[in-house]
Amino acid sequence: MMKKVTMVTGNIGKWKIASEIFSKYNITLDQEKLKTPEIQAFDVEEVSKFSAQYAANKLKKSVISSDVGYYIEELKGFPGPFVKYINNILTSEQLLKLMENKSNRTIYLKECLTFATPDGKTKQFLNTEKASLSTISIGEGSSFDKIVIFEEDELPKSMNSKAKNQTHFIKNLKIYDEMAKFLMENEK
Repeated sequence: MMKKVTMVTGNIGKWKIASEIFSKYNITLDQEKLKTPEIQAFDVEEVSKFSAQYAANKLKKSVISSDVGYYIEELKGFPGPFVKYINNILTSEQLLKLMENKSNRTIYLKECLTFATPDGKTKQFLNTEKASLSTISIGEGSSFDKIVIFEEDELPKSMNSKAKNQTHFIKNLKIYDEMAKFLMENEK
């Protein structure tokens, strides 16, 4: 029998990746586009937990929710979980200006996947991926898409095909496999 879980996200790409991974475990993933308040915390785990718990209470059912943070080592972890906000207010060129005369171009991409129930139970899985920042902005997409280079690549994410990026995330985001296994073992 197929299990069904609701993922709260407006990001169709994220939902597709999660759906593909969850299908290997015989889990159907419904998508719920629910605006959740984003708390002002620098810790992606706190933000993800709050959003998931808010959604579980609002929808009156168990949900999973994901939050992403980009932590630039040279900038003391900026922008952290404020990626979406920064993508909306700064261009990739402005972000690169912040990195002028900085030799350490390491950025950590963190994704926290949280399962929450309406009665307050949560389970979290965290993925951290090391990447680097390019010296030039190239391609189409968000500000960060144009400057973040995955470890196995030479050009920013924006220069990869959607299929290549999806394959990258399916391979690297083991937290979705971990969450699916957790749900298979713990949820009715």
